[in-house]
Amino acid sequence: MTEAASVEAAVGMCVYATGGPRCSGRAKTSAEDFRVEERISALGMVEEEQPGYFPLYRVEKQGIDTMHMAAEMSRELRSRLSYGGLKDSRAAAVQYVTPTSLRSSKPGRIQREKFSAELVGWVPRPLTRSAVAGNRFVVTLRGCCDEIGERIEEAFAAARERRVPNYFGLQRFGVGGAGTHLVGRAIVKRDFEGAVKLILGESAGETSPERATGELPPLSRGQDVERAVAKEAARHPGEWVRALRAVPVRLRRLYVQAYQSYVFNRSLTLALMSGEDISSCIKGDNWASVSGGGLLTSFAKSAKEAPVGDATPLIQLAGYAYRNYGSRFDGWVEEALRAEEVSPGQFFIEEMQEASAEGGFRRPHMAMGEESWTAVGEAATLTFTLARGEYATVLLREVLKPEDPLVSGLV
Repeated sequence: MTEAASVEAAVGMCVYATGGPRCSGRAKTSAEDFRVEERISALGMVEEEQPGYFPLYRVEKQGIDTMHMAAEMSRELRSRLSYGGLKDSRAAAVQYVTPTSLRSSKPGRIQREKFSAELVGWVPRPLTRSAVAGNRFVVTLRGCCDEIGERIEEAFAAARERRVPNYFGLQRFGVGGAGTHLVGRAIVKRDFEGAVKLILGESAGETSPERATGELPPLSRGQDVERAVAKEAARHPGEWVRALRAVPVRLRRLYVQAYQSYVFNRSLTLALMSGEDISSCIKGDNWASVSGGGLLTSFAKSAKEAPVGDATPLIQLAGYAYRNYGSRFDGWVEEALRAEEVSPGQFFIEEMQEASAEGGFRRPHMAMGEESWTAVGEAATLTFTLARGEYATVLLREVLKPEDPLVSGLV
């Protein structure tokens, strides 16, 4: 069996669904080689402005992450933005956003160096994550092995059979694959000083004495978060929660959510290594019914209710609302938490309640649709749609099984 790369194992991604050997190939050689477009559900959109309606913008971006794009648009619209999900700065992405204030500016078009936004309609409420029905990907792999077609077919077949583990991908944990969840772990364990030091030491890979004391060594232009934290730590020595609050609230939440994601990955790996079948429900599972070609799920159903129709099992995300329902997966979540020496209640962070994580449910297998591929020479192009919250790179790792996911562009 092919062994997962160490950087993947470090964030809990230890198992493959497919048995084929490694295959050379690289994603994200250019932004155009990794394209993603949100599919949004019906929002009650109208073409003309109406009282109480919010402008809906279609954003095309490249070379900028969603948070920085949103910050620039917020200044233009004079309102905070609401959007369905985060999109990679290394992809050519299309996503939708709305302001959260009815008093926002409403330009027909916004043009910046790395993104453009066009007003496409008016909706009765700000966009939320639940409005995203899925994401459509067109990915070109270059420098592929001769067996690339076999590897793609093998991965697609496993996805159709609901066997590909629905891991949170490396992007969730920072560019190096081991960053944001460590900050989140420190926050959950109330090691706020450690969280600050991790943030200040991320770029160099270690915390320098200057950053640990809040003194400002040279920081690159892109290190806006580190700079803000370092300044606050210097102004108020020892007030570590205050320093952390220099981080935008959405990113603070993301740190804790990344730690949730790590615990989920570990729980899923433990279940798979024990031989659990993740493709279908059995009595006693928490579950959800599926629709929309398998991409959409209903609200979670209790483990006490017998699954009906085309249902998917669910695994809990660790959080302060977690409870053991007796599901076969609950035991693996608790084993992962014991190994971390963390209890569900610790995800409610009294000192920084805005970063608390309630928990929730996630299906254990990936949901894929509309898949196809072509190969010419050493290049292969894969087209597919994934459910909201799923990672294309997790499907691609089944194709390539790379020794170094970073070199293969899977971050």
